[in-house]
Amino acid sequence: MSQLVQAYEQLLLDNVSTVNTVESAIRNVTWFLPGRFADADIASEGLYALLSVVSSVHDRLLEKRIPAALSLPPHPFAPEAGGGPSTVRQPGFPPVPRLTPILPAPSEHARYTRYWSERSATYRRASCALTTITYIELLSEMVAKRRAGDRIRWKVVMSIESVKTILRLLIIAITRRPVLDPPTPRREFDFATVPQDKLLPRSSSGEKKKGGSERRPVLGAVTTRAPLRNHLYPLISSLPEEYLPHPLMLVPELGTGSEMAAELLSATAILVQVVLLVRASRAPNRARYHPASLPTLSRSLWPFAVPIAMQLLSRRLRAPIGDSTLLAEHYAHADRRIASHFFLQGPMWIGWTRPKVVGVINFLGRIPLISLAGDLIGGYLPLVDDYFYMVT
Repeated sequence: MSQLVQAYEQLLLDNVSTVNTVESAIRNVTWFLPGRFADADIASEGLYALLSVVSSVHDRLLEKRIPAALSLPPHPFAPEAGGGPSTVRQPGFPPVPRLTPILPAPSEHARYTRYWSERSATYRRASCALTTITYIELLSEMVAKRRAGDRIRWKVVMSIESVKTILRLLIIAITRRPVLDPPTPRREFDFATVPQDKLLPRSSSGEKKKGGSERRPVLGAVTTRAPLRNHLYPLISSLPEEYLPHPLMLVPELGTGSEMAAELLSATAILVQVVLLVRASRAPNRARYHPASLPTLSRSLWPFAVPIAMQLLSRRLRAPIGDSTLLAEHYAHADRRIASHFFLQGPMWIGWTRPKVVGVINFLGRIPLISLAGDLIGGYLPLVDDYFYMVT
């Protein structure tokens, strides 16, 4: 089995540019499939889920072979692997010393999530499972609804949300910090831009990981409270890892009971919504025509008002941002998610947002060529109407 993995990894390394091109092409195609033919939504989401899972596997395989020094400026007198100085050679021009890193410096999100993935095996498994579930949850809902009906669909959705909630609570218990989205490192550069001669051999990739887990940045080496540190010191991201703020300083620890309660409310809000939707579908006064369908349940108020109230209360109790840029980005993403839930679900979607979207589609349909954009938007309306995970 290990030989098969090694052969696949070598094949991936030899064809990184081709693989990235194919991934990008397939990802673009999935945007235009909904509404084009029967079961186009399942085909589109299946391609997206498969592509996302494969891309995450490729990222983990390639990340082990990328030296950390490629994100640092070269030393002016240090020879490169080829034996010459750190230079950039172009046909017809003399060699020019290379002054910039080959790869961008890792973001704060990458440093934080990579730190916890290396430190805790439980965090690594829980975060990978949570990320993978988010890739396949909409596809699972689509298949369950098409093959088994609405009631089985809600059982599948409740099972998925229960697992996701347990994983979020487990990550909170391990880190004592908010759960970032995603909880795993993201792809931040094109692997095809890495020269083949700069990659680490497979035998030393494990040593790199082991050595990286032993040497940690110094706490307080560069204080996180330096005012405008990213603006006054634009090269601070080019410093070696041991001179940057410790990853634990990027997201402050949850110190009070109200801050912990805010994260618990945020982690369980969607599960509470699913429970209320299932309960509303079994109410005795429910409509006889498709009582468990999402368009019918969207006319109920409480399954959508209670989760929004929980998320707003979580927003009120959340930890102060302070000087944490990463936490500010996380809270901004959470606020956008709350807004999308408010306008794209429940009675608000049925009575206000959807008519506005339909009006925009009809307006675009009267303009030549621009009507194609209206058709593209219209292909997604049935998905927002019928599938819970299309918005959440």
